[in-house]
Amino acid sequence: MDSTKNDNRSREALFSIEGVNREWAAVLDLGVCSSLPRGYELTSIDPSDFYLLVSGSLKLSCLAEDGHERVVMIIGAGTLFGEIAHLHLSALHQHSLRTLEPCEVARFPMKLLEDENFYRSHPHLIRSLVHSLGIKAGAFFAQLFDSGLVEVDGRVCRWLYQQWKQHGCRRVCSPGLSQGDAAAMLGIHRSSLCRVIRELRQAGIVGKFSRRTLEINNPQALAGRACSGRHMT
Repeated sequence: MDSTKNDNRSREALFSIEGVNREWAAVLDLGVCSSLPRGYELTSIDPSDFYLLVSGSLKLSCLAEDGHERVVMIIGAGTLFGEIAHLHLSALHQHSLRTLEPCEVARFPMKLLEDENFYRSHPHLIRSLVHSLGIKAGAFFAQLFDSGLVEVDGRVCRWLYQQWKQHGCRRVCSPGLSQGDAAAMLGIHRSSLCRVIRELRQAGIVGKFSRRTLEINNPQALAGRACSGRHMT
């Protein structure tokens, strides 16, 4: 896939990030690589390490106050993760990282981010790290904004529109998420998401929505509803 297209996809996706740290693959010899099966939960992440997802995809989630899982972000290949814990001093929160498909992961020692010689020798890698941190900060802010200020209907439409853009503006794409996963990511009840999807389908704006197939029939109308955030009933 064209690198520019990958960068654009990462900037445009509200809750996913992919390919923005691919330059780190050039220093895999400084880390330790391992292969993980689909459905593997990374529960023993050492705070003295950070990671590069070489291939595959991960789901980052946390437990909401009501005990339900809240999907925070989908992490795609060519992306660093685990680095934020080293860069802030707030208390650690319960979170989960689970593979959505077979993955290859490279583990780097956190001391690299304290090594001035590494900074001088690899300024492009540090620039890449800052870039991805900015994208993540924007995604977290968007989630906070949507969850507090945007109605459920607008939230769902915004996410669907972003999926359309993220996958190259194709009418049919593969989101890799079930409706239940999408509802958890958006912080809404599955029945609420199903209601919005049903109304969009009746209006001819979307078609099928499953883990493997999402049909966006009228992206312009979807964008209008996403911007207005109004109820459709």
